[in-house]
Amino acid sequence: MPRLRRSPPLQLSSTHVSSEQLFAAAFENAPYAMALISADGGIAQCNRNLRRMLGFSRSELCVLKAGDIVHPDDVETDREQRKRLAAADIARYDLVQRFVRKDLRTIWARVSVSAIRGSSPESAFFVAQLESVPPHNCSEADARAAWYAHLGEATLSAIHEIGNSLTPLMLNTEMLVEQSNNDEISQSAHGIFKAARRIAFALRRLRRVQDPQMVAYVGENRMLDLRMVAPSADRDSDSSEAGAA
Repeated sequence: MPRLRRSPPLQLSSTHVSSEQLFAAAFENAPYAMALISADGGIAQCNRNLRRMLGFSRSELCVLKAGDIVHPDDVETDREQRKRLAAADIARYDLVQRFVRKDLRTIWARVSVSAIRGSSPESAFFVAQLESVPPHNCSEADARAAWYAHLGEATLSAIHEIGNSLTPLMLNTEMLVEQSNNDEISQSAHGIFKAARRIAFALRRLRRVQDPQMVAYVGENRMLDLRMVAPSADRDSDSSEAGAA
C-alpha cells in the first residue's frame, strides 16, 4: 500500500490572506448574528446577519450602545451579566431576551456572550452571538408565524448570496461565448450560462413570493436584474425557454 504523504501546514505570508483578514471575513459571514461590544457597552463591530436581524446599517449600529437595541425591560439584566463577565465572576452567559429593531418592532433572541479580557475589566470586550427564537408565551399560531418569518429572512439571505455568485459567473461565461474562438469551449460556456440563467429564473420566482419586483439585491438594496438577456448564439431557443420559465 502506498504511503500517504502529509501536506505541509498552511503558512500565512505576504502572499496569503492575513490572519486579521481571515478573522474579519469569518466574523462578517458567520451564520449567526454577532457583535463585538466594548466595556462601556458600545457596539464596536456588527456582522451582516445582525444588521439584517435588527434592520440597521453598519454605520447606524456602530454609534449605538448595547442598551439601545435591548428592550428596556431587559437592559438591566444584560448590563449586570456583562459586569460579572468582565470581572471574571462567570465564564460566559446565555439569555433569552427581547431586542428592538430599527422599525421599533420587538423580537426575541437567544444571546450567548463571552469575554475577551484585558488587563482590567474596563479594557474587556464582549463577543455576543444572537439567534432568533419564537416569542415567549405566544400561541401556536404566533410561533408558526415567527417561524415562517425566520424562514423568509433565511430565504432572502440565500437569494442574496446565490445571486451575488451568479453575477460574475454569467458575465464571464457570456464573454466566453461571444469571444472564444474554440467551439468546444464556447459550447461548454454557453451550457454553463444557460444553467446559471435557469437558477436566476428560480431565484426570481422565490423573490416574487415576498416582492413582486423583478430585481433582487445590489449591495444592501439591489443586486441583480433577473430579466436576463440570452446570448446571441442561440437567441431563439433561449427566448422560448425563458418564456416557459
